[in-house]
Amino acid sequence: MRVARALLRRSAVQAGQLAAALLVAAIGSGAVVALVSLPEAAIARGVTTLLAEAEPTAGALRVETALPRGGGDTQDERVREALADAVGTAPLDTLRSLRSEPLVASVAGADRSLVLGVQEHLDALAELVDGTWAAGGDEVTISEPAARELGIAAGDELEVAGESLRVAGVWRALDSADAAWFGETLVASGRLGDAVGPVIVPERLLDGLEVRPRVSWTLVPRPDVAVGELPALGAVERRVSAATSGLASGTSYAVTVSGTLAATVARAEQAVASARVLSATAVVLALVSAGIVLALVGRALSQVRTPEWRLLTARGLSRGRGVALALVESFVVIAVGVALGTTAVVLLAAATDAVVPPAGVLAAVACAVAGTLLLAATARPEPAGRERGRAAETESVIPAIGAAVLAGFALVTAAAVPASPAAYVAPALALVAGVLLLRLALAPVLRVAERLAARGTGLLPVLPLRQLGRRPRSVASAFVVVALAVGTVVVAGLSEGAVSRDAAAAVRSAIGGDLRLSFTSVDRDPVTAEPYASVDGVDAAAEVALVTAEAGSTQAALVIAGDGFAEVTRVAPPASADELEVRVASALASRLGVTVGDVVPLELPGVREALSARIAEIAPVPGTGATGMLVARDALAALLPAEATTLAVDEVWLASSDPESTAERVRAAGYRAVTVLTPAGASSRAVTDAGGFATGAAAAVVVLVGIGGFAAAAAGLSRLRRGEVIPLRALGVGAGSQARGRVVELLLTALAGAVAGAVAGVLATRLAAGEAIALGDLASVVPLVLAGLLVVGVLAVSLAAGAGARRDAGVRS
Repeated sequence: MRVARALLRRSAVQAGQLAAALLVAAIGSGAVVALVSLPEAAIARGVTTLLAEAEPTAGALRVETALPRGGGDTQDERVREALADAVGTAPLDTLRSLRSEPLVASVAGADRSLVLGVQEHLDALAELVDGTWAAGGDEVTISEPAARELGIAAGDELEVAGESLRVAGVWRALDSADAAWFGETLVASGRLGDAVGPVIVPERLLDGLEVRPRVSWTLVPRPDVAVGELPALGAVERRVSAATSGLASGTSYAVTVSGTLAATVARAEQAVASARVLSATAVVLALVSAGIVLALVGRALSQVRTPEWRLLTARGLSRGRGVALALVESFVVIAVGVALGTTAVVLLAAATDAVVPPAGVLAAVACAVAGTLLLAATARPEPAGRERGRAAETESVIPAIGAAVLAGFALVTAAAVPASPAAYVAPALALVAGVLLLRLALAPVLRVAERLAARGTGLLPVLPLRQLGRRPRSVASAFVVVALAVGTVVVAGLSEGAVSRDAAAAVRSAIGGDLRLSFTSVDRDPVTAEPYASVDGVDAAAEVALVTAEAGSTQAALVIAGDGFAEVTRVAPPASADELEVRVASALASRLGVTVGDVVPLELPGVREALSARIAEIAPVPGTGATGMLVARDALAALLPAEATTLAVDEVWLASSDPESTAERVRAAGYRAVTVLTPAGASSRAVTDAGGFATGAAAAVVVLVGIGGFAAAAAGLSRLRRGEVIPLRALGVGAGSQARGRVVELLLTALAGAVAGAVAGVLATRLAAGEAIALGDLASVVPLVLAGLLVVGVLAVSLAAGAGARRDAGVRS
């Protein structure tokens, strides 16, 4: 009992060091729990946003066929049963709708062409702006754009198919771009060619029409799709397509499946994987940095307590009991710190409507266990007679080699199996391995620098370099924490820049300009940009034709650019009066084996003879991917017959400063079926931004912890160097010189760590992200602010250490 009381008093004496350990545990565990929990919640919200903002036909599936005469209910039951089997557990809702072919009706005494329809759950998809919902068999409702076009309101009468129908209400779609409407032009504009609608009528009226209406079942993802449900959602399209053959058997009507939900889900899964790599990197870096600083605190305790421990052992304290009591002390300190950090994260999550998942709780427990063992191990007393030099070498080399082996294994595994969990930790392991390997070069570099400096006559920087070269282990921790902090800032800046560029390139590849309008049946109904160029918010418009061409033996996505293309896309198609010139994507050029100036044969559909095209540029082609090729419409038209179908415009690209709002007005102004793709509908940033936030937050944590670790290393260095104060004074080195030497010593260590961290960060990001990184990304706000914070912290600690050295030298002298 007396020994226990003595140990408690000993803990009270070292309350400052133990409080530092508690603070490190709180910050480290809180950061880890937050980086495990909050990014995952952000990823889940991002997936919901990505699916909701996808272009309607890309965010849903639609099964369509003709309505059989008198058998609508039987057909609906059969289709829903087949769809239920195909969908399985995937989070999809099914909405049934019917649309008639345009038919003549009497509206206010005039004959107008109307489209009649039935819409399941209309009251959930639209809001009333006039009147009430239809209640009787002779009542109908009509969309607001159609009512405006017809000049009618609630209470007016319609003569449809020999029946007099009363307009009970006028409704407006809550969101005409909702996937449930599947991009239906009528809902947005109220017009489809010369027809107006939809007029929602009783189904019996449609059943009696001579021309059979079209009936469709739209499969729409639920609003609360979980990340874990994406694989099931992505497989639905294939299974639904397989089910249509069974649905069509025994009928005279074809059953079609439209929509590209699988591609959208694949984009979401890829974005989730990218975000999780960044968030996992953030977790590992925060954990490693907190562990290093905690080990520094433990080492400081060990240095102070070694004489005390030997005294207690001499008084009868057994080794086993001493270890047990040390573990209890470490557990209490770390557990309290982890509890405080985790509580803070829980409160933060509650304030942001997030929930700490079970993985976050497990992370907190793991932090408590690992922190307890680490603090107890590093705070143990140093054995008498230990061979410090050999131990130092072992302590430096083995972790470096181990980290390098783990990083190499993770990188190789991630490259061979992209879905492997190793991909999540490979960048962080590469950074840690790089820092530890460069740490091995610290002593040789310092010795070389000291020999070079010794050629001069000044005391500085020879004295600090000699001190560092003789005992590099004394400042190794300071080197490592600064290197990790700088490396994490570099990884955060470069990875965020790479993700941003990839996202921007993906949007450019998908859209071309700011809005992309795609049309069908352009051979019968030619497309012109004129109706859309005058829409409010449109700054420029270009007519575009897309064809699949044969360049040699390789297929190319040929973009035929009309007037205004350069203004819309900020990319001008090659133009030459002498020959046909094209711009090709770099991947296509590599596949063709061509460079600028080479000529390739170009075969176009509907054109008998191949053309010769000269490669004028090798660069990304807007609106296409790796096989893109761009040509000016006027240049191509000069070589083709005027009636060539290759020149038929099937898309209109628009430039707008506010694409999303402009897209609503474009849909409302449309009179033909059109697919409107916006940047939000093509972007994955809603998901990947979670990973960027995680790396930025981790960099901030690592910088703050790194400053604390640098301060702890400086304090440890001060304790080690106190015995040198009097000998140095005796040799004529005054207090001021010793203070300046200590400052230079720490600043040189920090500079070396910063260089090593920057190199390791660049290499780690390069290995993880490939050639997509650009050093210019480090000039963005977050890296600059964190780098400035680290510089200020290192300077403050170094100056404080210099002041302490001056004070010690003055007092001891």
